[in-house]
Amino acid sequence: MNRLMLNEKGFTLIELIVSMVLVGILAAIAGMGLVKITEGYVFAKQNAETFQKAQIAMARIVKELGAAEKASAAATAITTADADSVAYTRRQSSGSTTFIPNTITISNGLVQLSGTTVGILTNDVITASSGFAYYDGTGATTSVPANIRRIVITLTVNGANSTPISFNNTVFIQESY
Repeated sequence: MNRLMLNEKGFTLIELIVSMVLVGILAAIAGMGLVKITEGYVFAKQNAETFQKAQIAMARIVKELGAAEKASAAATAITTADADSVAYTRRQSSGSTTFIPNTITISNGLVQLSGTTVGILTNDVITASSGFAYYDGTGATTSVPANIRRIVITLTVNGANSTPISFNNTVFIQESY
């Protein structure tokens, strides 16, 4: 009888339970890894969308301010300037002799060009640290529109998980002296 028992092949109950526990642990680790990969993808996608919108808004602001010109010899290209907004004049179209006034405002989570929202930055992704800084020809800060030669634009947005990122750009104002 002992001889028959020694030749039997198979798994004991303890071996089966141990192997099932080990497979369960490995499956749990693999599952957590997949969850983290998915969370990372969603985070990156949300950030990419928000930052792309911010870059589009920044490009539009730079283009608009780069087109600022004075309408007459007595006028200035920048008409009013404060931390949240800048008013300026520009040609209606390339080569036109007609000048139009525009205002760019960064406030309440929006970038607006003469009252129209620029881009699709909504849901208060733009933070309070966004705005404009003005400099004269020597590099000193100024708030006098006639002396402004350089405008530094800061656009700070909140991405996924409220991760802030700042976009900075500089526009030189072409004034005739």
